[in-house]
Amino acid sequence: MTVLDFEVELAPDVWIDGTAALSEGDYSYITLTDVTAGEAAVFAQWLRDSFVPSPHLVRFASSLAMANGEQLPWPLPAGGGLEKIEAELHRHLQSVDAS
Repeated sequence: MTVLDFEVELAPDVWIDGTAALSEGDYSYITLTDVTAGEAAVFAQWLRDSFVPSPHLVRFASSLAMANGEQLPWPLPAGGGLEKIEAELHRHLQSVDAS
């Protein structure tokens, strides 16, 4: 498996760490570590709007969901701005926390 560890500056003095992995020929994943939903939303919006050719291909999962046995990733909203993405990330976390 091809893996790349990275650190990127989202805003002045706001850095996130992550790992990008290509696990299969047409499937890859990115793991962000120690980020807030707001920070993850900034990264997800950039990924969706600037890099991934079809926005519906961007999905996400949280470590909380995976620890609770949730195996299926959630789709990132295909449209809308940062607030919509962050709200969806919070909705995901609340649904897992309520389980």
